[in-house]
Parts: sequence; C-alpha cells; structure tokens
Amino acid sequence: MSRFGYTVLGFGGFTPAGGPGVWTDAAQTINTNRYQCVTAGSSASAIIAGGSSTGNSEVWNGNSWSNAADNLATSPVNSAQGGGTASSAIVIGGNRGGSASQVCEIWNSGSGTWASGPDNTNSVFTVGASAADSSTSAWVCGGYTGSAVGDKTNSLSGTTWSNKEDLPTGRLAMAANNTGSASDAAAMTGSTGSLSAKNERWTDDTWATDGADITTALTDSPAGFGQTSGGDVIVSHGENASGPSGDCFEFTNGSWTTGNTCLANIRNNYGGGPTGAGITCGGYNETAGAFVDDTYTFARAIST
Repeated sequence: MSRFGYTVLGFGGFTPAGGPGVWTDAAQTINTNRYQCVTAGSSASAIIAGGSSTGNSEVWNGNSWSNAADNLATSPVNSAQGGGTASSAIVIGGNRGGSASQVCEIWNSGSGTWASGPDNTNSVFTVGASAADSSTSAWVCGGYTGSAVGDKTNSLSGTTWSNKEDLPTGRLAMAANNTGSASDAAAMTGSTGSLSAKNERWTDDTWATDGADITTALTDSPAGFGQTSGGDVIVSHGENASGPSGDCFEFTNGSWTTGNTCLANIRNNYGGGPTGAGITCGGYNETAGAFVDDTYTFARAIST
C-alpha cells in the first residue's frame, strides 16, 4: 500500500514511491544501427523512425524488432522530435537530407504507413524537447533552428500548429523525446552552449521556471520518457561533464532521485514510454566510435 508518498514493502520496509526503476537488457537488437531516432510507444509495443543515416522504421512487439512495411519519406532523418504511441506516432522536423526541416509525418499502425502530417511552418526544430499523446496532439520546444540555439514553443492540436510562450532558457540536446504529455511536459537539462541543469515545466500553455534543477547536467539528447506529466519523468544516459554516461535520474514529487545505472555508457539514444514501461534503443558508443543497436527497457513499480 502507499502512504505519505512511500510504498510499504513486506514487513515495514520503505522505498520512495515509484522507484527506483530497474533497467533490463532486452537482448534484442534493432535491425539498423542508429542514434537520434524518434521513439513512440512503450516497452510493450513501440515504433522507432529515422536516426543518424537512415529513414527506416522498425516496430517492437515487446519481444523483438521487425522492419516496418513503410519508412519516412526522406532519408536520413535525424535529430527530429516527436513521440506518441505505437499506433499513433508523429515525427516533427529534424534534419532531413542535411537540412533543418519543418516537415512532419504521422504513423497509423492500422494502415502500417507514414503519411504527411501538418507541417510546422511556425518554427524549425532539431534536437529539441517534445511530447506527444498521439499524431494529432503534440508539443515541441527549443533545440537548434539551423543557425542558433532555439527558444520557441509550438503545440499541435488536430492539424493546427500554434505559437506559444517562449522557453525561458533556450537550449538544445535536451532530454528526448517524450517527456510528459502534450499539455504537461518538461524541458530538462541540455546545452545553452555549455551544460545546463535547468528543468522547466510546461503546463496549461505556460512555463514555470521554479522546477528543481536536475542533479547532474547532461547533453547530447539523453533518453527522456514519461507520458503523463512533466512532474513524473526519467532522464538517462547522455553526456555529462566527463563524457558519455549510463546514469539515470528520476523526477517525481518535485525532486530528483538518482536511480539505478543503466547497462551502457551511450548518448543520443532517445527514449519513449511511461515511467513504468520505458524503452530506449540505439545511440552512440563513443569508446567504440560507432552507432549501436541495443535495446534497454525500464520498469518502475508505480507509474503515473
């Protein structure tokens, strides 16, 4: 049972509610090594799209990866934003064929195809923060505009993108790629040109600047996931001041907890899923100097 934010385990033992979560090597590899691929879904069912030198898509059934029947319209597509579910996902912007883009594509598992979505003509976003409930409800901010660190915030409702209040601290390479819901999300850590520990929360079309800074500043798009709110999210991997990391940090109840270290020191390995059923795959192993194909899942007893 839960009481006062704690969960009773066995004969009176206590652990902070919701954590720490446990990482598992899924022992299943994606078919195309990549990093910075948009991830949508959860550890039970997911789709990934694009990344590094590819526009390919792959689907995860909870046990193994298979190539999707359809791929993104252009290749490669890296540094994009997005998220959603395994059945209704969105890829927002990113570098397409070497140029920053406003193009969006949406996935429908019923048809098994990607289709042109509503292009975000308001702003250009690459390596930004994002969250999506589905292919018709999404949020994106910050990142790189193609010429500078960005601070714009846009939201999608149906087929219409709208400009919103600017991100208070413009950053790129923040936790990616599904850090909350389309109406309650977080822009966490990243780089302003130097490492930033900022944690700024987006709720009801407004930025709050009083969130607790992350314990250790990270950049290079650490995996970020949590599908309910910016107040219940996980950040892992990325690169700290010393180099690529396998560290994991859990944000809940207004504070950060250092979680269990993951199984590899990698960066640029976007994450997806709720805090109780997260997934991350691919990334870049700096020691080996190579894109990777590993899959890791994250489970936490309590997830909102």
